[in-house]
Amino acid sequence: MPDIAQRIRDAEAAGDHAAVVHLLATHPVEAWFTLPVDELTAIIVGLPADAVRASAEVALVARMLAPEGSEALTEDRALSRSPYLPSHLRRWLVVTDAWHARLKGDAARAYDVLIRLPEIEAAIPSVLDPTNGIRSLFLTQAAVTALLLGRFREALSLYGRALRVPTPSALRFYLREAHLRSALIHVLYGDPAAARAHLAEARSTPRTESWMELQLDPEQALVEALVSDDDPDEAFTRILQLTYGSMGELWPLYLLGLQRLGVLAERRLDVRERLEALVSAGMGANGTALNSSIPQVLLAFEWLLSGNVPRAKEQMKTVQDRSWPAVIIGCMIRIAGGASKSAIRELNAARPLTEGLKQAERQRRLVLGLAHHLRGDSAASMAAVDQLGELNRPSSPHEIAVTRILTPSLLELVAQRIPELRPEVTRPGDRGVLDTPALTESELAVLVRLAQGETRDQIAKALFRSPNTVKSHQTSLYRKLGVSAAGDAVRLATEAGYL
Repeated sequence: MPDIAQRIRDAEAAGDHAAVVHLLATHPVEAWFTLPVDELTAIIVGLPADAVRASAEVALVARMLAPEGSEALTEDRALSRSPYLPSHLRRWLVVTDAWHARLKGDAARAYDVLIRLPEIEAAIPSVLDPTNGIRSLFLTQAAVTALLLGRFREALSLYGRALRVPTPSALRFYLREAHLRSALIHVLYGDPAAARAHLAEARSTPRTESWMELQLDPEQALVEALVSDDDPDEAFTRILQLTYGSMGELWPLYLLGLQRLGVLAERRLDVRERLEALVSAGMGANGTALNSSIPQVLLAFEWLLSGNVPRAKEQMKTVQDRSWPAVIIGCMIRIAGGASKSAIRELNAARPLTEGLKQAERQRRLVLGLAHHLRGDSAASMAAVDQLGELNRPSSPHEIAVTRILTPSLLELVAQRIPELRPEVTRPGDRGVLDTPALTESELAVLVRLAQGETRDQIAKALFRSPNTVKSHQTSLYRKLGVSAAGDAVRLATEAGYL
């Protein structure tokens, strides 16, 4: 029997509107994902208005296709909100509205309604799925919304349920999607071995004719680069050739992967330039999830790794998101700024965010150790490091690279306490960003003016400070940078990323 897409095409070519409506009503998911969106839109536009109004299912498909605020595809959208609409179609309407909400940046509201759908928690049949793909659609929509909210453990659970749904051959892209996105979560925050297993399953899943396959290809390329054992520079170049646009809604995850490989390849300047361009373009300015925070959070992280703590703190002021990436980087910046006690409280409170995610939990415990270490509390620091042994997993190259940049002495402590989990040895006496006193906001303001060639009196006038106060900040600045002249201070500060 021809597939649904071909049957719809044949019926449309024959002018059999009743057959088109019947096929769209009985197989809406397969029609949606196997016909290109432009073609499906043209088919629905070509149907008589009475035929569209006569089928609530087709009216709902038209609603999904219509731009927000447009009435062009159906004369009577009110049909989709009729009190006589069957319950299963009312749930379709919930998914449609949640989809529009997520695309407008409100992932939190979308998830709140999606997770309540009965298809999410209902028992999954073992042989046939009577919903013809609707259950898979609902599960994957809830899963990607959880992923964009940074609720990674919940997203993994939802994708796991989607993988258990009996899937028609035309919709097997759902399986590839679930495997790839599970792999992406695991490679960033979970179990790297699980990431490789999911990637292998995604590769072995037969391709369908759906337009979704082309959207999933960049996601597979991203995962392949992140799990690769190739030279980090080569992997970074591959991922740099992708664009955040090709990643669709998952662009925040692309940026997380880009930053990770940028650290390993020692190409953080490339990462910073891309992040600064995105922030300048307004990316991450709206939303309630990762799409509202990741460019700013990662740019703040880059300033921290450069030693520019005041600029990192300033960058984080606009971030409202409380997902794990924002929490862990925010805590590191607070620790660097001398607020270790509040960071320790937040890291302890954040444990529910990392449960079941091996890499995220290791990050949490390691940064706890960092906070105690920099406070001089050796007993608490050693206790936090000793807890890493419970995870029974060696440090990741990214984890080692970041810790070496920030404070190599913490790596020495890990190597002493649990050598089998951290076999690499740091050079004694290595110093990191956090082993050197950070510049204060006042010192940084003076530094910026020095870089512009201003005199002490000019700086005092511009900053509304006395010349003696400026002199005090300048003396402290020179002492921290180990210089005795403005030119040397500007040169070293530029190399460190302060300017």
